[in-house]
Amino acid sequence: MSKPHTALILRLTSGKVHPFLIGILCSACCAGMVWLMVELDGIDMTWMFIETNMYFIFTFGYMIFMARVIHNSHVNSFTKLLSAGNFNIEKKSFWQNEMANQRKLTVETIVALIIGFTHAYFDVFQWVVNGTREFTFIRLGIGIEIMLMWLVITHATSTFMRNMTVMNKMSREIDVDLLNMDKFMPLTKSGITSILGFIGAYSLLFVQGVRIIDIQNPAIAIIIPSIFFLIRTPLKGVRKRVSMAKHKELVLVDSAIEGDREALKRSRIKKNLDNINVIDLINYRKIIQSVFEIPVNIPTASRFIFYLIIPLLTWIAASVVDKVIDYLIK
Repeated sequence: MSKPHTALILRLTSGKVHPFLIGILCSACCAGMVWLMVELDGIDMTWMFIETNMYFIFTFGYMIFMARVIHNSHVNSFTKLLSAGNFNIEKKSFWQNEMANQRKLTVETIVALIIGFTHAYFDVFQWVVNGTREFTFIRLGIGIEIMLMWLVITHATSTFMRNMTVMNKMSREIDVDLLNMDKFMPLTKSGITSILGFIGAYSLLFVQGVRIIDIQNPAIAIIIPSIFFLIRTPLKGVRKRVSMAKHKELVLVDSAIEGDREALKRSRIKKNLDNINVIDLINYRKIIQSVFEIPVNIPTASRFIFYLIIPLLTWIAASVVDKVIDYLIK
């Protein structure tokens, strides 16, 4: 049996060295690349130039580190979801292999490089192609930075989406229990955890001075649709299944309230019919009606909202700091 395929972005942190140290090493390599660009063009290293490249230096290492952290969180969520299902040994082994065998990202790599090159061309490469020789190596280096950032973020996001797709498919074989929706919480958690890495990368982008309303930057334009798909992927179809289960259960309870006690033998409470009365059934009906159709609770919802406002808070904080510094300098 062949060894399960592991995505490149995860292979970088699959050894004995802690992923955080790998991330720092990657950022150090990026810093070395920036220094090399300056040396090749024969100019002095200034703080302004370092600040311009700070996003690339920090974010590249951050995404390498966070890809491993989020993947490990997905594996933990997958394990909890797997234990919630009534799977036999063969079926468990099947889903474990599905989760372990990462998909090759050939198409994603090509698309990321094309978009990255296009972005880099209009940003810096066009000046090199048009014959502008001033700071040639710096321009080429910045273009490579843009392409690498598109590549690493695409690989990380594709890996997250793939993990959540596997969990979503597996969840379809787990029966909906309206009195125990927590067993589907790993689906919601996986989406929110994925947003953590995605939003963190964009928070660093805003610190560098990119405005949140700068839709001309293609990296900014994909924020909302990316967040949408990171949440939708693990929860796809869950709401419909829960809605159908609620409708079916309410029909059975209504029939029992009207006198058809035999209907309860097909309901969720079929094993607890002793001494149950109409008042109990009415209360049970209210409980079923109040069940959320997506697996979410207050802590999870709070965490989701917090992750969404991180970029905005970071952008505001960066603007305040800039104004304070300008005031002090003047």
